[in-house]
Amino acid sequence: MEPSSFSLVPAAQLPYDHLARLINQTFADYYLTVWLDAYQFERMCYEEDIDLTKSVVAMVNDVPVGISLFSIRDSQGWISGVGVLPLWRRRGVAIRILHHIQAVARSDKLANLRLEVLTQNAGALALYRQLGFRWERDLLVLTLEPGLFSYLSPPPGILRADPDTLLKAYHRFHSMRNPWQRELPSLEHRKKHLFGWGMWENDVLVAYILTHIQSGNYAIADLAVDPQLPHRLQLARTLLLALHTERPDMGCHILNVPTESPLLPAFTGLSYRIWHRQHEMIWLVPDAHPLIQPEGD
Repeated sequence: MEPSSFSLVPAAQLPYDHLARLINQTFADYYLTVWLDAYQFERMCYEEDIDLTKSVVAMVNDVPVGISLFSIRDSQGWISGVGVLPLWRRRGVAIRILHHIQAVARSDKLANLRLEVLTQNAGALALYRQLGFRWERDLLVLTLEPGLFSYLSPPPGILRADPDTLLKAYHRFHSMRNPWQRELPSLEHRKKHLFGWGMWENDVLVAYILTHIQSGNYAIADLAVDPQLPHRLQLARTLLLALHTERPDMGCHILNVPTESPLLPAFTGLSYRIWHRQHEMIWLVPDAHPLIQPEGD
């Protein structure tokens, strides 16, 4: 690749349909099926605070060959959608894209960057380590097959509730950080597509679940229980059971449950299985952490 033929441009210079097509092409042979149309891509950008002026597209002779999406919330950054067309892999495209993102993080005085990578994606994992990203924790994608339960009405104390009411308890109910896609800003952005159930004890909300329908099955956006309650795990299991016995014909999945989550046994105890495992990795921006020695960039 001649240096003069290569350039990096803000993703905002391309229309949504072109960006969606590029994502689809770069992930066509990925471990997971990825397909977005222009509307879905635009909605994803809104829900995940993707800044297309700072996201980047790699061009060779003015033809898009690679992409990385970049989200910012306060001093935190998140990288997603890193992909390169098959013919242009292992030619330095991805590392130049990510060097650029790291430079933007420095200029914007961010504290850190996070990303997720499937554990089987050895090439990407090696690249991120080379660039100074470090393992932070593992996240699980969990799935449940339909037809495992019989129909039951929700038990007393579990009622439908609007997301605004439930999300008022978000910070109080979460004892550990949710992954980016399920942090409060993401939930707030997508709440018009969500519906939920709350669990009350003595007229006090003690737990909730938020979900939406995706491809005919449930997709859980958040499951949260008051961490001060000794029967926290039992409450989580009761909410999940109410969800699945009301519509036993529907399967379910949830993205990126931390392996150390105290609520993980509520899922596995109801026959959820691990579909994929991801490493959540972090890069501490050196200018924000002067005692950290830069690695690989």
